[in-house]
Amino acid sequence: MSNEVKIGILATAAILISIFGYKFLKGHNVFGRANEFYVEYKVIDQLTKSSPVFISGFQVGVVRNIYIKPEDQQTIVVVLNINTDITIPKNTIAAIRPSGIVGGKIIELLFDKPCNGDDCAQSGDHIKGVNQGYLDAMVGKEQLNSYLTALKEGLVGIYDTLAAKSEGPDGKNQIQKTLKDINLIIQNLKVSTTNIKVITDATAASFPSIMGSLDAVTKNLKTNNDKITAILNNTAQITSNFQKVDIGKTNEGVQQTLKNLDNTLSSTQKAVDDLKKITTEINNGNGTMGKLIKDNQLYDNLNHTSKNLDLLLQDFRLNPKRYVNVSVFGKKQKDYSLPEKDPAFIESPKK
Repeated sequence: MSNEVKIGILATAAILISIFGYKFLKGHNVFGRANEFYVEYKVIDQLTKSSPVFISGFQVGVVRNIYIKPEDQQTIVVVLNINTDITIPKNTIAAIRPSGIVGGKIIELLFDKPCNGDDCAQSGDHIKGVNQGYLDAMVGKEQLNSYLTALKEGLVGIYDTLAAKSEGPDGKNQIQKTLKDINLIIQNLKVSTTNIKVITDATAASFPSIMGSLDAVTKNLKTNNDKITAILNNTAQITSNFQKVDIGKTNEGVQQTLKNLDNTLSSTQKAVDDLKKITTEINNGNGTMGKLIKDNQLYDNLNHTSKNLDLLLQDFRLNPKRYVNVSVFGKKQKDYSLPEKDPAFIESPKK
């Protein structure tokens, strides 16, 4: 057998396994036959293909197909695949119900007792379908009616109690007072909400300015980080020295320490002021450093001088005879002639 045939067989087997695996994961019985039953609904509540079919919570099949009845275009026909080992009566009801609070839809097969012989539905038969709500599916229709009846009686009792209270000597006044208090609370909440909105609007208007000031303070702290570190180090040193002073023995050491602290703080403040003054002078273009940074003409002159020096060195390298006249054995030096492309006369490219 050639390799091509083996590859073809392997590819075919892989495709078949994928198809059967997909059907198996969807709940289809791929290795056996199943009985088909048809159910008609007016609404299927988003029931989908492959939704499970249960009997008393045990899965016995799946929804194989869903389509609209061609005769009226309003009735939905659901095709159920039920395992062949499961028999259901002809009067079975296929109820669509939710699988949970946030789950999908399932079908529950409901019947009173098992079937026997001709009482059993055959493959291809139609069975009755109904829709059940979440409460109906959980507690049953009879219990749901009991719950609703009890709720109704409780609400009637509450109403009778309120009516009896209101018919008393102070009942009507108490109810009116309660309603008035509730109205007053609502009005207070409305006023509070308005005040909060005014405060929020005022804060929002000044928020950019606050953030700008905070950004400026942060930049200043970052710029003077070294100065602040030095000040903290000096303060720590002074504090250490202050701790070493024996206060109980003499007061002179404390006074001298405080004096040193005052001198240090004064020197630090003076250094900070001097540095600030120097920075201001540089930013204003004063002094040598300020002119180097701010004076464009000085920069252009330096740049022009550098270019002329470069041309001079280049011309000296190409025409040394122009600058140095050396005569060997009394030989007459030849006259210097300008080259065709003299670097000294080549204009530098303009910016």
